[in-house]
Amino acid sequence: MLVATLTASLVMAEPLVGAGVGNADTVLSEASRLYNKKQYAKAVDLYLKATRIAPATLPTYLQLARASVLAKQLQRGCYAYRVYLKASPDTPDRKKAQAESEQCERQLKVAKGQPADPTPKYVEGRATFFAQLDKGQVMGPTGAAEELRTLVRDGLLGPELGDMGQKLGAAAIAEAEGIHKRALANEKLPAETLRSARPLFQIAADVGQTAANAASVTAFLDGLAEFSEKDFKRATQLFGEAARADPTNKEYVFYRALSLYQAGDRLASLKVLEVELKDDPRTAVLRTSMALGNSPEVGAAEVERLLFSTRFPPEK
Repeated sequence: MLVATLTASLVMAEPLVGAGVGNADTVLSEASRLYNKKQYAKAVDLYLKATRIAPATLPTYLQLARASVLAKQLQRGCYAYRVYLKASPDTPDRKKAQAESEQCERQLKVAKGQPADPTPKYVEGRATFFAQLDKGQVMGPTGAAEELRTLVRDGLLGPELGDMGQKLGAAAIAEAEGIHKRALANEKLPAETLRSARPLFQIAADVGQTAANAASVTAFLDGLAEFSEKDFKRATQLFGEAARADPTNKEYVFYRALSLYQAGDRLASLKVLEVELKDDPRTAVLRTSMALGNSPEVGAAEVERLLFSTRFPPEK
């Protein structure tokens, strides 16, 4: 239930960082159009979005700061100026931005109705994020992914956001692939652990990280979860999806045959193995087992052939 809830919430959530958030050129172009039409509050929203798409693009922070001040969002504007000045090199733009930042800070001191300075909250949130990442707590209500989502929602800015996204994405992919490796090594894992790979890959996608094998891994692990719960029909479908997504991994084929066997369709199971895993010893075992059940004479011949081929394998 927990994994199902997490999966549903992740599917509904917006991407946090990277190209999944949107097209940077399109967003910036629309933000500039709104700024020039003096629709500053709407421009602020789009400049904020652009900083999430490309956190390392420094001029966006300066544009955000100026739009925020004109929109009377002084706390955000001063914060954006500070972010820009901290990261930017010593250029004429920086000198101008420094003067604008000082003017913003003076205005903020006497302004009324502005929100509290978010910087202390960001410091605490970053510390929590890295602490959870160090402990391997990627998912969950207090995990690193949720902490980063909270920071983004609360308006964290800066090139560090891209670095945090990279680290989170790498950790999520590593955890998902670790589950996959353990499953292929025949470690018996709970269904909820198997199903956690899908939301882990989704977390990675939400911060701009992709894994080439995500489709095959998630289908296989979801199939194993269904298999463990004895829904062999659904497991067969998922193992088939995994095999199509990654034809090089023949274990997916074997598990599809195994789920067919467990579902009672032994002939189909054997057919899959004979077509896809002709030389796999497990195919010979199933063939022999079925032959013994169908006819003692044929079964004895299959046993003899299996033993002989094992003792004297054909020359390559």
